[in-house]
Amino acid sequence: MTLKRLEQLKGYLHPGRVYRRAELAQWSKSVDRHARELVDQGVLQKLQNGLYYYPKHSAFGQVPADERELVRRFLKEDDFLLTSPNAYNTLGLGTTQLYNTLLSHNS
Repeated sequence: MTLKRLEQLKGYLHPGRVYRRAELAQWSKSVDRHARELVDQGVLQKLQNGLYYYPKHSAFGQVPADERELVRRFLKEDDFLLTSPNAYNTLGLGTTQLYNTLLSHNS
């Protein structure tokens, strides 16, 4: 019976999306156990407590979560701005150094 419910939960998930535990709870009565089983199977990746990613696959392997989607699910809102110091380089105001940094501004 559990495998059937686990398969039903997998049917609601879409590759490339980030899910909160509360979202998974609407499809499962044993959300913690099912989430742990899906992580063990490699279907979901646990990003943080209560935050999961269903990886999308490409010819080069797993695609990381979209930054906007990840921040949107983490903050539980759409009112934020993502930027990077690399944006100054496109304006000719920065240096030629590239940064592996993403900044989030929210209220």
